[in-house]
Amino acid sequence: MAETGFSDGEESVLTLHLKNETELYAHYMSFVQGGAIFVPTKISRELGDNFFFVLSTYLQVDPIPISGAVVWITQMGSSSSKKEGVGVQFTGEQAALKMQIEQALTGTANYHPTLTI
Repeated sequence: MAETGFSDGEESVLTLHLKNETELYAHYMSFVQGGAIFVPTKISRELGDNFFFVLSTYLQVDPIPISGAVVWITQMGSSSSKKEGVGVQFTGEQAALKMQIEQALTGTANYHPTLTI
């Protein structure tokens, strides 16, 4: 899979760029109630912490500011080969985004590995 574009620590706001359906599928956490996005980052967080980032996807012209609770953590050196980062749960404010993502991923084969499971 091609490297996903994101800035981490170089600028004041972390931005996640998802360029296509494959990247969206790899980052989207459908198993989280309300939906969530995995954000590769080396910034240390705890479960329940508030996390802010800007999501840029091929689905929308304008970037979307996202603020939500950390519900997943993959730390450096974890036993898996997954990327280091956090899963950020959508709030009610992102309900339309959740629906848009799930519609875009409808019919996507569910056997591809993701960045979380």
